[in-house]
Amino acid sequence: MAGKPLEEFVVIEIFAGTARVSSALRFYGMKSSFGVDHLRHRSACAPISIIDLTTKRGQKLLMQWMQNPRVIGLFLAPPCGTASRARSIRLAAARFGGPRPLRSDTCPNGISNLSFIEKNRVSKANKLYYFCAQAVKAAIKAGMVVCVENPQYSHFWATTFWLEVAGMMLYTIFHSCQFGSTRQKKTMLAHNDPAFHSLHKLCPGESKAHRHDKWGLTKKTINLQHQMRQLIHSS
Repeated sequence: MAGKPLEEFVVIEIFAGTARVSSALRFYGMKSSFGVDHLRHRSACAPISIIDLTTKRGQKLLMQWMQNPRVIGLFLAPPCGTASRARSIRLAAARFGGPRPLRSDTCPNGISNLSFIEKNRVSKANKLYYFCAQAVKAAIKAGMVVCVENPQYSHFWATTFWLEVAGMMLYTIFHSCQFGSTRQKKTMLAHNDPAFHSLHKLCPGESKAHRHDKWGLTKKTINLQHQMRQLIHSS
């Protein structure tokens, strides 16, 4: 990279969502960087290529893109919906107490006795976790910079798919409230470049100048949901 302009290089943001990482990279000069996801989010702020990475065809296509010499890095944020520990928190305001856990400490790849729909969700997520590990191995072999993001306590980190590459990575933890978020979300980055350690910032605690929004269903969100239901029924 030495001596070459940033605009010649590309970082691919996989599981991009709103593609905020790609947007930031493009702002700082990597104008060809882009996101990859199975759909384009209406709030996406950078180009997104639509690929279904649960399919072999989609995985093969992305691996081919990674072979382009202009691609120097990957940023991956695999979906954590089925792996979230928040599923273990019962919501008093929600009917039936909210969604039940689909994974556990002893069964991170998926618990038994799942319904057909739950098995399908976990299976699709596991295909993405498998591809995440394969992409990490390929990126490291090719000398790329690679970074994987998920909540620190996500069951994703304990799956057999991630454990296959866990020892290849360095780890950095930060609280989102130290970067402008209103909640004290604890996030972990797995990466292969010590430069990411500069993001290690933990919340010192609440104070008069620093407050956190509450987790879960608040009175405000419950009222908004009630208003939306009334609007739907009256329309």
